[in-house]
Amino acid sequence: MLAIAMTLIAGAAAWGFVRSQAGVSEGAINTNGVATNDMLSEHFAITTMYFGAVTSTNTMTFWVYNTGSLTFQIASVRVYDSAGLVNLLYSSTGTGASKADYVYDLASTLTTQCKTAASSYESPSVTGTNVKVTNQQFYTLTIPPTASNCPSYGQTFGVAGSGTTYTVVVTGIYGNTVTFSQQR
Repeated sequence: MLAIAMTLIAGAAAWGFVRSQAGVSEGAINTNGVATNDMLSEHFAITTMYFGAVTSTNTMTFWVYNTGSLTFQIASVRVYDSAGLVNLLYSSTGTGASKADYVYDLASTLTTQCKTAASSYESPSVTGTNVKVTNQQFYTLTIPPTASNCPSYGQTFGVAGSGTTYTVVVTGIYGNTVTFSQQR
């Protein structure tokens, strides 16, 4: 009788453990399913780039059009050119109230790691602006001024007709990436 009771108690404990693990697995599958659905629902396009003046400028504007079924937010923007002079990443660190945007010079070395606060070099905030469904948003990016050991800082977007191709790579918060290139 004691052996039967111990077997039933052990079986009930095992059953409880298996049920709790099944609940954990179900929650993980649900979370991943929602994340996958969000990624599949995140659709956007870069419709054009604008450099302003025909002379050399350190500012460029690009338009993002949200064609997805949820509000779109940018995780990062990379801008580079075919001449190898400009290679910048506009991104953020932190979350919530402690989130801060930065401009990183990807052409700098690992020892210098050029990074500056982006508040003066992006309008509106690249990672803090939401684009509603079927709406567009333009973003203006400025190359930061010259700094030592930061080769992309202080560069310009060249002169119109120079033949240099500029590329913008926009990554959404759910991981979708769109690349747009335009010759100046």
